[in-house]
Amino acid sequence: MDIEGLVTIHRPRIENDRRIAVLYFHGGGLLSGERDDPPQTYVDRLTSGGYTLICADYPLAPESPLPAIVDAAFGVWRDTVAEKVIAGEYRGYFLFGRSSGAYLSLLLAREIGRRASGLLPAPLGIVDYYGYHTLADSAFSRPARVYTALPDIPRTQVDRIARTDGAIVTSGPKSARFALYVHARQHEGAWLDLLGLADPGGPNVPEAWSLDERDVAALPPLFITASSTDEDVPFRLPKVLSRTAPCAVMRPVYNLPHDFDRDTADPTGGRIYDQAIEWMAEHSRTVMA
Repeated sequence: MDIEGLVTIHRPRIENDRRIAVLYFHGGGLLSGERDDPPQTYVDRLTSGGYTLICADYPLAPESPLPAIVDAAFGVWRDTVAEKVIAGEYRGYFLFGRSSGAYLSLLLAREIGRRASGLLPAPLGIVDYYGYHTLADSAFSRPARVYTALPDIPRTQVDRIARTDGAIVTSGPKSARFALYVHARQHEGAWLDLLGLADPGGPNVPEAWSLDERDVAALPPLFITASSTDEDVPFRLPKVLSRTAPCAVMRPVYNLPHDFDRDTADPTGGRIYDQAIEWMAEHSRTVMA
């Protein structure tokens, strides 16, 4: 896979450069989304803070199953971040994801520990925006009320949208693929099926792609934010992660939608980004010394 074609790099001004990377994964339920979705105002906040923001695409389901998605994310991390830390281009890095991108960041941290512990650099921390650390929660297999209220998306429509020629899809605008996510959240077990996790007798079951207690205990520092009225991800999941991870802060927001930072006119998003950037500065002091 051509890594160069999967990333957009936003660099800080030379005089402000901390030489710390932030590897970002977009949301979209692993079914849709594009790497360049962060609003420019937040990109500017990160680069003004001295961070190099690397926005990454990755293979999407159902064309690619979840194990292949994680493998590809590992490859992007290795080539665009880890090897450059080793070469001295960056002092360190953070992982950052929104929604399913946050879930992918948490899985990537686990894979780094499993595959490269002691050999390649670990993240300084993870910025988790309204993400989740498990797919084994019943909320992700049963129909979601906010989506069952929408017109039904049958499997036949999913089959018309998804590629069937073996191509790997790495970018999917919401306008073109949102119906995949609606179907996934309308029907019992449909999301897990589209991710390739529906075979109860196979190795790729939801539990295998969820962080257990030992995985959570091994996580780097976490910055977590989510809305109390999140309609996609149960608010209890980020709360549980913040309480069980060894080093985590949670900055909740209240009575806002799932992706609350999408509305840049609401100052809440900017306030949380400023807090995340301050948190990153605190957790990068050791490499800045």
